[in-house]
Amino acid sequence: MNIQSHNLLTRISLLKLAQSGKDHPAWEELLGYYEPFIGRILTHMGVARSDVDDVCQLVLMRLWKDLVNYQHEPQRARFRTWLSYLIHSTLVDWHRKRRSDRHTVDSGSIDVEQLLIDRPELELQIEAEWKEHIVDLALERLRTIFSGNAVDVFVRSVEGESATEISQQLNISEESVYVLKHRVKKRLVREAYELRRELEFPDNNSSS
Repeated sequence: MNIQSHNLLTRISLLKLAQSGKDHPAWEELLGYYEPFIGRILTHMGVARSDVDDVCQLVLMRLWKDLVNYQHEPQRARFRTWLSYLIHSTLVDWHRKRRSDRHTVDSGSIDVEQLLIDRPELELQIEAEWKEHIVDLALERLRTIFSGNAVDVFVRSVEGESATEISQQLNISEESVYVLKHRVKKRLVREAYELRRELEFPDNNSSS
């Protein structure tokens, strides 16, 4: 993402831009962010790794087709609630077609329709995965912002390593460990906030 588009998207949601028309250039950026996220959800839902890419493309095609008609009413339902239904219905349709094409269901296959009956659980899972996805994206940005071991210090700390261990392994002082950890954490919060502004509808920021 170039600096000009980044400055624009901090003011206008990427989803909002993409919703303005199927040919809007925001679509390419939107898909770049959402495709790996949808893949994570499908994997969690039990889709085999060999099938994830195919099903993900079906979901993205549905998203491309239906987003322009999506009515944003956060007081009734969040965008990702709508997205969870879209993923659910796409996966069920794909599963039915595959079963129809094969005429029988393999004994080891997952009954996706039964697996996905509990939609509230699916919504909660999507929210949890989305938060993790945002953090991952923010960390990717930080690796282009911070030099040296800064991000590695933060990640190691979050994973439970002590300042002493990090200091010894990275050959830096413990004081540097604390300073770098604080700096990266502060910037991570900022980058995560900016990503949410870019990738969610504007008035979702405080509640999602």
